Amino acid sequence: MAEFAMSALPFVIIGVCLALMAVNHHKGKDGAKGNYLTEGMCFGMCLGVTFSSVFDVNTGLGISLGMLVGETAGYLIKKKRD
Repeated sequence: MAEFAMSALPFVIIGVCLALMAVNHHKGKDGAKGNYLTEGMCFGMCLGVTFSSVFDVNTGLGISLGMLVGETAGYLIKKKRD
């Protein structure tokens, strides 16, 4: 049962990421400039791969956890408007 939970965890995390992106999408073009969601997601994926290779963790788990953490951090940081 533990193996199934660990193999399904990346898909659950990716589902949470898609839900966050769907919630953020309704803001339209103006809302897309309001936070760093995509930048945080890309940066988090890179960090996830790095940490998974350094600490010998499953790469899929590292990518998905890094994407979730980066996306959440990017969503919470607002851009300054000129």
